[in-house]
Formats: sequence, C-alpha cells, structure tokens
Amino acid sequence: MRTSILVLAPEGRDAEVIGSVLGEIGMETQSCADMAALCRSLGDRTTALMLSEGALGDVDPLAAWLEDQSPWSDLPIVILTSRGSRRAGRGRQEFFQSLGNVTLLDRPLHREALQSAAQAALRSRTRQYRTRSHLEEITKATSHLEERVADRTRALQTEMADRRRAESALVQAQKMEALGQLTGGVAHDFNNLLQGIVSCLAALEPTVPDGTPRQLFEAANRSIERGAWLTQSLLSFARRQMLMPEATDLGKLLSGMGSLLERTLGGQIAVMIEVPPGLPAALIDRAQFESAIPNLVINARDAMPAGGRLSMTAFVAEIGSDGNGTIPVELASGTYVAIRVEDTGSGIDPTVMPHVFEPFFTTKPIGKGSGLGLSMVHGMATQSGGGIHIDSTPGAGTAITLYLPSASTGTAMPDAPAAEVEPGAGRTILLVEDDAIVRMGTMALLENLGHRVIEADSGEEALAVLSDGAEIDALVTDFAMPGMNGAAVVRGARQLRPGIPALIVTGYADTPDFGEAVRLLRKPFSPQQIADCLTVMLPE
Repeated sequence: MRTSILVLAPEGRDAEVIGSVLGEIGMETQSCADMAALCRSLGDRTTALMLSEGALGDVDPLAAWLEDQSPWSDLPIVILTSRGSRRAGRGRQEFFQSLGNVTLLDRPLHREALQSAAQAALRSRTRQYRTRSHLEEITKATSHLEERVADRTRALQTEMADRRRAESALVQAQKMEALGQLTGGVAHDFNNLLQGIVSCLAALEPTVPDGTPRQLFEAANRSIERGAWLTQSLLSFARRQMLMPEATDLGKLLSGMGSLLERTLGGQIAVMIEVPPGLPAALIDRAQFESAIPNLVINARDAMPAGGRLSMTAFVAEIGSDGNGTIPVELASGTYVAIRVEDTGSGIDPTVMPHVFEPFFTTKPIGKGSGLGLSMVHGMATQSGGGIHIDSTPGAGTAITLYLPSASTGTAMPDAPAAEVEPGAGRTILLVEDDAIVRMGTMALLENLGHRVIEADSGEEALAVLSDGAEIDALVTDFAMPGMNGAAVVRGARQLRPGIPALIVTGYADTPDFGEAVRLLRKPFSPQQIADCLTVMLPE
C-alpha cells in the first residue's frame, strides 16, 4: 500500500525535517501550506495527518471532514505539541478528543519517536483499509446472493422451501467463517503470550529450589499446558490447526477406542460400534480424530444422565453435485468416509441448534463444559476437507455425522523417531522475533541449550546481519511479523547463504508452501521440542 501522510507544520523547517525522517523508512509525505490546502488534499487514500499544534487555528473544515468519514474510517492524526502552544488543561483535552483518533508527540521530536508514531498510524490505517475491503466483499456477495435469490424466486416457486434452507445454511457458514477468522487471530496472539511464559520459565527452572517454589513452578507449567490445550481447540475451530493427515483405518481405530469409550460412558449406557468390512481408509490427522470422538461421546453421555444407548456407525457416503438438506454445504462432490454417532438422549432444542458450533457456547452448567467440544470437532472435520451434520429431535436423541475424505490406501506413515538432544552443541543461531518478551525468553532458552544467539527484531535486521558476514549455523524465525514474514526471511537468507538450516515458529498453521526444506514448530513449544528440531537440522 502506498503511504501518503499529509503534513501541516509551517514553523521553520519542520515539514522538511519530518519528510526526511519519514522518508528514511520508506514513507511518503505531502507538505501542506495551510489548513485549507490540507483539507483539499484529504481523501480515502490519505494514510494519516501530522499536524503542528500551533497550526491548529480554524479546524472546523477538518472537523467536518472527519465527522463525515465512512463508517470504516478513523483517520489517524499525530499532533506535534510544545509547551508554549498548549491550550489550557481540560479544554485542550476535549479539543483533541473532538478530532478523534489523535496521538500527541511532545517537542523536541526524536527520530525514533516520530517514525514509531508514523508506523503506528500506518498500521492503524492498514487495518481500516482491510476492514473496508471486507465490507465491500460482503456487500458484493450479499448483493449477488440477493439477485440470485430474486431470480430463482420468480422462476421456481415450487422450490421455496429448499431455497430457504440453502440461505440459512449459507448465512451460518459465513458466520462460522467470520468467527473462525476472529478466533484464529486471538489464539495466535495467545500462543505468543504462552510462548513468552514457557521460555522464561524454562530459563528459570535450574534456579527454582525444591519445596513450595518448585510446586508453584510446576503449577505454572500445568496452567500453560491447559492454555495450550485451549488454543489448540480454538485453532481447530478456526481451521488453523497444524494437521498431519495420513491414511487411517477407521475400523481398527474405533475398535481400539472401544474400551476407553465404555469407561467414559459408565455402566448405564450401552455402546455399539459398527464398521462394515472393506471400509476405505480416511485421510485424517489421527491425533485430532482421537480427540474429536471422545468429545462427541462425552456430549452424548451428558444428554443421557439416566442411561441409554450410543451407537457409532461407519459407512461410505457418495456426495453428488446437487446435495440436499442433510449434507453439510461445505462438502464438495466425491467419496467420503462417514462416522455417525447417535444417542437416545434429551436432544437439542431447535433454538440452540444454530449456535452449537460456536466456541464457548454451551448449555451445560458452569464448570461442566467449556463450549469447545463441538467447535473443535467442526474445525477438525472442515479443515480435513470434510464436514459435520447434526440431526436432533428434542426428547428423542441426537445423531452427529462426520464426513471425512477417503484415502486410496490405508497404510499410515510411521512416526519419525525422536532425536536425541545433546545440549551444549555450541552453534550460532540467528533468532528473528518481533515480540521482545518472546525473543528474550527464546534467547535464554537457546543459550541454556549451549548455543550462541544473535537476535534480530525484524526480517530486515536479520538479513543485514547475514549481509555483514556473521557466521550463522541456523536461522530460527517467527512467521507472523510486520514487514517481512518468516517465509520471506527464509527466502532472503537462503539467497545470501544457500542451504542455511531454517526453523519457522508459528502460532498457527496458516503458512504457505515454501517449496524447499523448512521445518515448522508450533507455539508454545518446549525446550525439548526446539532442541529436537535443532538437533535434526544441524549437521554433526
């Protein structure tokens, strides 16, 4: 996006200096002679305003323009203040608040502060542009949908009931997609927080004495594990979980889970598992599937407090291009392996049904359910390339059907053996992480493993380190960073140092196909996990 910052700073060479300082970081400025010229230059493409407080005379035209902004727009304004030009106390504050999205910078100005304020304004405006784009896309999609609905209504009156079901399913799918995007972003940020705590605790572990401090230390680690489980559930719902799909024999897998399911259900609920011979293998992440089935079974158990019957049936489902009301709308045509979990419990109230896949939504009492079970199952199924459908009648039971993509072979790839960790390898690691706390903790963790660490807070700084000729044995970089992301850092590093071992750490799996050997490590990671990765990456 091309930046355009309007500058109104008529005192001395202020405008020229501001343009020069911001030009150092690639930002384009436009100097305005007075308030009238600034207002004439305003538009949706304006990134931000940088105004001298002394130039704020008649701001009514500017205030009027700000008041008439589009709903998505909240133009960032940086005001350069000085003690001699300040208005009186409360009135001054109210004046600034009336302009909206205002940041104050006191003189004398420092280069870093000015550049940081401009970059913050740019990030804020970029998010607003993204919101505008989303709103335009939603508006176009809605308009297109309404046109199609109107056309079909006139031509196909007999299909009104089917059309209503399709509209409802589409709206629900769009709603779940929006929730997934929000949830995935929250989980990614939470994983960063957890990683900072994990790394710092790992660095402190050798200094924690036995007794109460050690017990508190272990309690903190257990809380981190619970937080990690929470984020994994959120990422499963958001379809940003790292999946390792493999061809899996569901008959063998379900049979092996039989005793576990019986213990989970207790003695009052009869369990029946039926898998026909010759069932094709399913292409799934085995660990995610093994988490999804108990979630469905626990929900069924809670719906049958007085006992009942639970059946689990596997079958082949051929999905055509026409579909019907019992097939998830996200399913493409093809062959699927379906798992139907059916109980004789209390069923689901129709008013609750539209919300059952939403994260944290639950009808259970406080402390009896997290509201993440069905959302995690939904995310696992859809990210795997399948879907989920619920049939329920209040008082008569519920049937949940998982549609999973079939595989041409049922041979699962064996797990790679874990590498033996040998701390004290004494290698030089270039660590790239924009979050200062996470970077500090990860640096301490790597140093405890015996490595020498060179840190960089951006991809540009990391490439500068490599350009300067520093001897680097491996690159460890975050993925989601402003400016250059981890993929771009790896590509740039390998142009400078072909074949340099690279490890990307990420809070979620929304990463591109690199087309070259790059290892991925999910946050929050333990000292053992990153040590394993480095041991495999680094030659003897």
